[in-house]
Amino acid sequence: MSKITDQFEMILKEKQIPLAKKVIDNGQTLYNGKFQITKQQALPFGIVFDTGEGIIDYQIVYHQLAFVSDFNKKAAVLEGLNELNELRSGYYRVCMGGDGEIYMRLLSRTSTDVQPLYEMLVTGSTIAKAVIPHIEAVINPTKSE
Repeated sequence: MSKITDQFEMILKEKQIPLAKKVIDNGQTLYNGKFQITKQQALPFGIVFDTGEGIIDYQIVYHQLAFVSDFNKKAAVLEGLNELNELRSGYYRVCMGGDGEIYMRLLSRTSTDVQPLYEMLVTGSTIAKAVIPHIEAVINPTKSE
């Protein structure tokens, strides 16, 4: 383990946040978990740390914010996501995958002072919760009227 992931795990333990840890094929470290959005909905997320010491890259991804099933709406959905990225997503970017999954991600760098990373993780869950209704309105405009 690196000093950075050790520090991150210390914060997780202190905050009592259980995350599943896995070292993936390229040596990067992946943590998976879920934030509870509502009583019925949990938001899966993952954090990937690059290998190395000193200053390293990391990525936080909140999965399954929504799904696009009608690809005839793809252009309109992408336009709506661009607007969300300009106005509401902060440091995060809302994206659409090739399979129609809408997810939100942050790419950044950290050192052994991982407190800002933890704060970005918590802030991301708040942002995701706030943008989900806007994403749903973009995907299903008639339901929001």
